[in-house]
Amino acid sequence: MLDEFLKNIEDKGLAGRNDRILLAVSGGIDSMVMADLFLKSGYKVGIIHCNFCLRGSESDKDEDLVEKLASVNNIPFWSKKFNTSAYAKKNGISIQMAARELRYKWFEEIRRKNGYDYIAIAHNLNDSIETFLINLTRGTGIAGLTGIRPSYKKIIRPLLFAERNTIERYCSEQKITYREDRSNSETKYVRNKIRHLVIPVLREINPSAEHSINETAERLGQIYEAVSDYIGNLRDKAAEKGKNGIAFNADKLKSFVHNDGLLFEL
Repeated sequence: MLDEFLKNIEDKGLAGRNDRILLAVSGGIDSMVMADLFLKSGYKVGIIHCNFCLRGSESDKDEDLVEKLASVNNIPFWSKKFNTSAYAKKNGISIQMAARELRYKWFEEIRRKNGYDYIAIAHNLNDSIETFLINLTRGTGIAGLTGIRPSYKKIIRPLLFAERNTIERYCSEQKITYREDRSNSETKYVRNKIRHLVIPVLREINPSAEHSINETAERLGQIYEAVSDYIGNLRDKAAEKGKNGIAFNADKLKSFVHNDGLLFEL
């Protein structure tokens, strides 16, 4: 798996060998495997961990495990406790969205202050497929049906090539210790509903459903890249600067061929 990991980083242009990478490690299986692969590959890394204080002592045990990993390998470590529930309530958003906002804002602060080039997140191939299905059920444009991006700004996702069962097998073979978040099995969350209830039914229809969905997402990603420049040119033609910011000229928008579809992408 290490060779595939390194090849994926090179093929996708995620990072150079001299880049400094901040590893976001939760203590779960994906991020612990990602950390193991980076440590074996010789990259200059640091480890960052968010304690969202949502699972009591279990959250603290996650933090302890990740801190131990950093200590044993003598690499820089940062952790922070967040009152995620209070933040979610104050901003009128879900716990999941609150955790996401808190996480990425803090990650970027640590990255900039400490001179890291990238932040590595341990999303895997199954996560990308689940994201495709979630966006499909909610309604989206082409971009929403491309799965999870391998990179965006300073975020890289070097495990997107690997299926969950491949990660589990590597973890077992390498005897990597990790923490299990019991909430991952609860179907009250949308992603877990997709993972535990929807995908098994899709496998009954097509045993290769996940592979087929991933291929579709990749093709849509290629289509999106092909049309994004065109969409950008149309946006520039229709956009007008006003006192209150950017506005779109309705007459120009209506003049575009297939304007309904283009409006969504704009």
